[in-house]
Amino acid sequence: MRAALMHDVEVVKIEDVAEPSLHPAGAVLRVEACGVCGTDARTFFNGDPRAPAPWLLGHEPVGVLVEVGPEADLPPGVTKGGRVFLGSILTCGECRWCLEGFQNLCERHELYGYAPYPGAYAELAPVPPISTKNLIPLPDDLPSDLATVADPFACALNGIEVADIRLGDTVVILGAGPIGCWQTLLARDRGAARVYLTDVSRDRLDLALEAVGRFVDDAWMAGDGADPVLSRTGGAGAERVIVAAPSKQAQQDALEMAAKRARVVYFAGLPKHDSVSPLDMNQLHYKELAVLGAYGATHRQYRVTMGYLSRRREDLAPIVTHRFPLDRIAEAFATIRSGSGLKMVIVP
Repeated sequence: MRAALMHDVEVVKIEDVAEPSLHPAGAVLRVEACGVCGTDARTFFNGDPRAPAPWLLGHEPVGVLVEVGPEADLPPGVTKGGRVFLGSILTCGECRWCLEGFQNLCERHELYGYAPYPGAYAELAPVPPISTKNLIPLPDDLPSDLATVADPFACALNGIEVADIRLGDTVVILGAGPIGCWQTLLARDRGAARVYLTDVSRDRLDLALEAVGRFVDDAWMAGDGADPVLSRTGGAGAERVIVAAPSKQAQQDALEMAAKRARVVYFAGLPKHDSVSPLDMNQLHYKELAVLGAYGATHRQYRVTMGYLSRRREDLAPIVTHRFPLDRIAEAFATIRSGSGLKMVIVP
């Protein structure tokens, strides 16, 4: 079969490789589409010890289960020959956090597409035993390219649920990539009275407004700190602020633009080698802010997302701006780096 193997930082080659073998308790997926995750992009541009070269990335796959092992434990509704989405967050199912429904915080958390589990930038992809519980059946009429966003969309949903948006809230989302776009739509659905969107890239902000502009009350380029929010709220600030960009400055700005007793959610992490952020703790103290983190998604959020995608496909489809065949996967990464697109999908 054909697969895209990462041989070094920014070096990917299309090669003929052996088809994945069937584990007795696993399955094999014929890949119809695989989204390009921000994690994949960071690995492509910077490397990652969990992706030893030559490595097969890709952890947002959708496809058809062409083989199922005799010992595989498939979720309800998942059968051989059926179209499925495969959630990327691999969990033990036995620790305290898994048992309490917070699989994203599993003590033995792993990620599909990273060692020891090869990914899905290929014509066929293995579904190891630890992944079978992450299989979710697709609605028959949900396009595969749109279905790939179920993984990051579920993560965006987690951030929105942590923010606990109330009817009438003013919400500011810092970062206009795919996550920021989905959270814009979700914030409006949760009852936000006003939704503001910012980004450091003019091109990305314009693309976001083309996709979800009808859900945005106002948008602007980042760089003026809290002033644009304070001026639009009579100095009160926003009740909910979500940082959907890996930026220390955005993290600080979020505290300053937050209203008293607001919730501030840090959705995007920082690079592991530079993860300490200088923050004005007096903002937190004197305004009684709740500063929270949000990471990954739970099995429940994956299931909710699948129904949401089916119901709202017309609103969500514009966020998938580019589709590339496997031979042009390098162009997908280049498009992400240039900021000239939102969501990339590889269609083998």
